[in-house]
Amino acid sequence: MLWESLLSPDIKEAVDKKLIAVLPIGSVEIHGPHMPTGTDSLTIREIVIKAAEKEPAIVLPTLYYAYVPENKHFPGTISLSARTILAMIEEICEEVSRNGFKKILIVNGHGGNSDLLRVFLKESLHKKRDYVIYALIEPWLSLREVAEKICESKTIGHACELETSMGLFLFENLIKMENVKREARAGSTNLDGIETPVNWQAYAIDLYTGDPRLATKEKGKILIEKLVDFVAEAIRRIKQDEKVPRILDDFYKRAYGQ
Repeated sequence: MLWESLLSPDIKEAVDKKLIAVLPIGSVEIHGPHMPTGTDSLTIREIVIKAAEKEPAIVLPTLYYAYVPENKHFPGTISLSARTILAMIEEICEEVSRNGFKKILIVNGHGGNSDLLRVFLKESLHKKRDYVIYALIEPWLSLREVAEKICESKTIGHACELETSMGLFLFENLIKMENVKREARAGSTNLDGIETPVNWQAYAIDLYTGDPRLATKEKGKILIEKLVDFVAEAIRRIKQDEKVPRILDDFYKRAYGQ
């Protein structure tokens, strides 16, 4: 299922079977003092792989480099410009389509990419394409109900109890829980309702939120299994989807006469 591990004939066979291609996108950024900088990428990669084991799909190499300008003030963060990322994703999708895959699912693992990916979906309408792009931009929203039941911390966000629990389940050897000495501090710009370039920096003073010390591998297993099921179901529904391609064809005809 991993594109980079398949032989050329395997790729052709996957195309013939009309499998969809899935692109996991993460980030490289600080995740508090206790989690690896590749947390988002490592986590979303494993979730997508496990989902593809349940509902067959081709998993593209994870895009580690992403949009993280808000965390450049801490060591370890690598952030590309919005223009570069949009171009990279477009060219990846064009190449995947050239190989024969006509349905591409983007699965996002980093909150900072969310607005950018919504722009990408809209920007894709500027010219006719011979493939359809789908996206799970905020897959973690599927965890709300289960998180309310199992998470003890009042604050969920970044390198928090929830994310740390998932990390403990997936890559415990990379996490240094002893580095977390206290619950995270939270601040504000004191300008409620007003957006600024530094709202995040003002809020997440320690670059983790809530109390990661409450995280456990057992909680992580529950959360990961929920996410895997969510992504697998999305893959299944996209395979069966005929409506979005029809709407796109109609749009292209009306917009561009094609």
